[in-house]
Amino acid sequence: QAQPFSFPAIHNLPPFFTVQPVLNTNQKQLQMWCELVLDYVRHFRLHEVDLMEVVNSPLFWNKQINRRLSLEGIKWIMEELVRRGNAEWAIQDQRVIIYWRTPAEWANLIYTYAINNAMEGTVCTLYELRESEAVEKEEFFELDIRVFRKALAVLEQQQKARVFSSNNNVGVKFL
Repeated sequence: QAQPFSFPAIHNLPPFFTVQPVLNTNQKQLQMWCELVLDYVRHFRLHEVDLMEVVNSPLFWNKQINRRLSLEGIKWIMEELVRRGNAEWAIQDQRVIIYWRTPAEWANLIYTYAINNAMEGTVCTLYELRESEAVEKEEFFELDIRVFRKALAVLEQQQKARVFSSNNNVGVKFL
């Protein structure tokens, strides 16, 4: 599994776990929480978070200082990530899909890989692009299928790829 996550110093300050009432401080706190959440999910390669589970995770509960961010505080952060395009609700106020890279950023990585590997005009399967040995060292290796499909949809919108489906098989042709 992954190396232990290294929390920033702010994570050891009790006020960080209480939503701050002063607007300027509140906005800075929200920014720091959003960055921390994205760093955390990226480190552990998480794509979907259940709020009832994550409330008890080291991310939102620092046992060393006995401080925990409230469920409402967590929803506040998730709503901001949704607003920024770094997340979307799978189930409103319960489960969220988090993009440590936006679908457009994933699309760019996938397309760059395809171009660098002379895959223009070639039809590839989702398995080849997500799970094969050829992509093991790529950041999108074993990327959540929902996120991967959203990235492919971006490539289709940009007219850089065509996605084909037949009998539960999906092919991608890079243009």
